[in-house]
Amino acid sequence: VMNAEESKLGNEVSLIEQRAEAVVVASGADFEDAGLFLKQIKQAQKQVKDYWAQPKTAAKNAHQTIVDREKAMLAPLMEAEKMVKNSMVNYQAAVERARRRAEEEARKRQQEEADRLLQQALDAQDSGNDQDAAINLAMAEMVDQMPAQSPIEAPKAAGTSVSKTWKARVVDEKAVPAYINGMMLRKVDMSALNNIAKMTKGTAEIPGVEFYQDMTISARS
Repeated sequence: VMNAEESKLGNEVSLIEQRAEAVVVASGADFEDAGLFLKQIKQAQKQVKDYWAQPKTAAKNAHQTIVDREKAMLAPLMEAEKMVKNSMVNYQAAVERARRRAEEEARKRQQEEADRLLQQALDAQDSGNDQDAAINLAMAEMVDQMPAQSPIEAPKAAGTSVSKTWKARVVDEKAVPAYINGMMLRKVDMSALNNIAKMTKGTAEIPGVEFYQDMTISARS
């Protein structure tokens, strides 16, 4: 709602606009009059800015107050999200370790079975039983080529996803070599080390460096 002062100021602005539309500079006297009118226009501009300065400051302060209150209310929720995500990441990491151990054990059992079948094939061949030797050899190759699988499945939660990124961590800077595959690492280049972590999925071996998998949890509202 426009108050009396604002209404008066608005009328003055309108009058100045109308006068400006009628200005014609055709002589020296007109030029001088136009210069004086310009001063009036600038004074009116200052009046408008001065009038709105206080409401603008009040609005800015009010906005900042709202932003601060929103931030304060969000802070415990952000902390709650962080705590829950950390718990989920820790559990996810534990499951991953258990899954890798299970896969290693499964692969070990497969290798033992493949070795046993290979030995049977050799024994059958030594006995002159070529048919059994061929069968056992084929079975040994089949078992050896089977992918090792773990019965442990990754945890899932509706509306969440897990992203994994291999990263590098320097544990002994002095032991880090100066170059690896043409990439300069010293002064330690964390970007290059992180690229190596990603490309090799943490399997690279570099003195003074250990690779780890960083996991983050994201959720949809």
